[in-house]
Amino acid sequence: MNTDPKVLIVTSAFGDGHMKVAEAIEHSFRRRGISRITTMDLFAVVHPYLNELSRRFYLNSTGFTQELYGLLYTVTSKMRPEQFMGRLIHSMGKRKVQRIIDEIQPDIIIHTFPYLAAAELASTTGSRIPMFTVMTDYVVHGRWLHPQTTKYFIATESMKATLISAGIAEEKLVVSGIPIREAFEQTLDREGLLRKHKLDRNRRYLLLAAGAYGVLGDISSLIKRVLLKSNFDVIVLCGNNHKLRSATKELFQENSRVHILGYTEEMQELMCISSCLLTKAGAITLTEAMAQTLPVIVYRPLPGQEAGNAEWLSGHHLIEIARNEEQLVEQLQRLEHMAYREEREQRMKAFSRKYTSDCIVSEALDAIKLRQPSVPSAKSMIVEGQAKTIHGYY
Repeated sequence: MNTDPKVLIVTSAFGDGHMKVAEAIEHSFRRRGISRITTMDLFAVVHPYLNELSRRFYLNSTGFTQELYGLLYTVTSKMRPEQFMGRLIHSMGKRKVQRIIDEIQPDIIIHTFPYLAAAELASTTGSRIPMFTVMTDYVVHGRWLHPQTTKYFIATESMKATLISAGIAEEKLVVSGIPIREAFEQTLDREGLLRKHKLDRNRRYLLLAAGAYGVLGDISSLIKRVLLKSNFDVIVLCGNNHKLRSATKELFQENSRVHILGYTEEMQELMCISSCLLTKAGAITLTEAMAQTLPVIVYRPLPGQEAGNAEWLSGHHLIEIARNEEQLVEQLQRLEHMAYREEREQRMKAFSRKYTSDCIVSEALDAIKLRQPSVPSAKSMIVEGQAKTIHGYY
């Protein structure tokens, strides 16, 4: 068997979570000695202008675009791949995708984003390349589904039941949890980290995360409310939104209880330091926080998959949702009680799954072995991914 197969991971820079999942899977492959990995924002490569337009629309924080996005998400949630809309979406750029596949010649394709042109191609070409889909949400959307998918890796048993009812064969479904980076599965020394970041061990910190592009709204108002109504100090992450960081610094630079950061590669350390995370409802962020047993409050989740993620996790008493500042204050006051915090932490500990990316990689290598029982050794070639992870908070 080929001991260094070629792997294509299809991802996207929409919100950055898809890329973090791809990064976790790629690292797991490399720990196994697999080096020929291409991690690619395939839709951006095939349709750069449409991708940028879609991305800007998705990141737009105005109420109208949020509501419109939520409406489109709901309307297409039951989309079937054999229907007109499904075939249209999955067929976009097929010829260019075929050229990319011909160039890379992958032994397996793993999707962490639902651009399934490779699967649609397989419907007409008869390609036998195994195709895995790693769903990066806690709710099911029809765009992730395609009959050419070999296996789906999903977050929960309830998603499995939903997919079976949608006609997906049970043997195609693996309840693996959502992959997160290895660092978030480890325990760090909190006291040492407090010294490293020059923070006071006698203070309690709320980590306020605006997203990779600083799209969580009402930042200054939220900070003022937290400072006024709780004993938390606030660590503010502005992502790549330099305007937001400058404006926030100008308002709070004289306040010793506010610590403002932008780009960071130390999210796991900051989660370890903090007593609560206040954030938007990106599934990867929430999964990382739960792995760290960090209580989470999602503030005004955006319509679409983020609202779905937040509502599912809240319904299972794993996180809280605040739809306004008054609810936020109530939930912060609940966190003052040790028994309440411990109950939330125990639920998160029981829910979290470790080594999900290793599970996916093991299944991938088994699928390759079945497809290629004996392959001559080939010259090693590392193909650089065309979509690099945006390091820092998302």
